[in-house]
Amino acid sequence: MMIRRLEESVPVCILAGGLGMRLRPLTENFPKPMLPVSGRPFLHLLMSRLAKEGFDHFVLAVSYRWESIRDYFGDGSLFGWRIDYAVEEEPLGTGGAVLNAFEHMGPRAIVLNGDTFMPLNWRAMLQQHVHADLPATMALSYQADGARYGQVRYRDARVTHFVEKTAQCGSGWINAGCYVVEKALLQDRRLGEKFSMERDVFPQMLGRIGAYPSTGHFTDIGTFESLDAFQRQVRSVLASEVDV
Repeated sequence: MMIRRLEESVPVCILAGGLGMRLRPLTENFPKPMLPVSGRPFLHLLMSRLAKEGFDHFVLAVSYRWESIRDYFGDGSLFGWRIDYAVEEEPLGTGGAVLNAFEHMGPRAIVLNGDTFMPLNWRAMLQQHVHADLPATMALSYQADGARYGQVRYRDARVTHFVEKTAQCGSGWINAGCYVVEKALLQDRRLGEKFSMERDVFPQMLGRIGAYPSTGHFTDIGTFESLDAFQRQVRSVLASEVDV
């Protein structure tokens, strides 16, 4: 078996095309990742955290009100980054968005949601992914209440089961929305096809997805409550993790 090599530079694909319906009216004029946190867009904080680990090529998978993202970041040169935009005329779902973004990337990419924040050791996750020689690796976060997210079960560093989200979900590991993905994973999909990584791809791959559990502080800004919590935490809990 040929062991894949870890390149020095791996692009980061950030899914930033959602409509943010649960945060209306805040998202009526710009997309959810551009909501301000500590005086800057959430997306800026997210990318700055990744840049601290040496990642400087970002591919932003965008759709709704995407021009506001381009107007703020441009080509990334002002920040010392390279930014490409994978624009969807209509939202393609997480899977379709990733496939569309691979036009700007090589055979492997980090993929994460543009509305979640989790300070991971990305280099360690990449190393595990390459060593395991699997088509995808998923970061997991332990939550006291998984009702909003569902749960992920794993064994021997591989995902074995997904549990649908219910009010009785309880505590356990959740999908943190952060992945390392090989382009070959999507080779049977058609460019422009709308599909979900979480619903249409990953459930068919049980036993072939790497599991990377992390105790890093996980948050998302998908609801008013969680956005407000992140606003309060960014200068205390996460002060050492983001450049504020």
